[in-house]
Amino acid sequence: MEAIKIANGGHITFIHINDPHAGEMSMMMDALDKKITESDVLSWISKVDKSIVENCSILIKSDNSIPKAIYKASEGKDLVVLGHKKQSFFKENFFDSIDEGIVNKVLCPVLVIPK
Repeated sequence: MEAIKIANGGHITFIHINDPHAGEMSMMMDALDKKITESDVLSWISKVDKSIVENCSILIKSDNSIPKAIYKASEGKDLVVLGHKKQSFFKENFFDSIDEGIVNKVLCPVLVIPK
């Protein structure tokens, strides 16, 4: 919500990257995430501030690499704002976080907000 207030008077592009298999049945231990749609994002935006809906665009992509997809989507943008999701102990100690991968790739400034 804070990022929306910061962008007062600017144009906001909401970007969501779905896993290519999001919304599909899986026999894996981890349940796959729901496939997020443009209407899901519009619903979230409307709950925060309905006036934003008129001056925003929504980009929904599907990619195996979230950092790579955000990098491509961020071309020509002034700022990328990310939500940071805490990782498990194992992932935290052995892998980069997704937001770390984005920060390392994207050419514009990145603001990471903890959830």
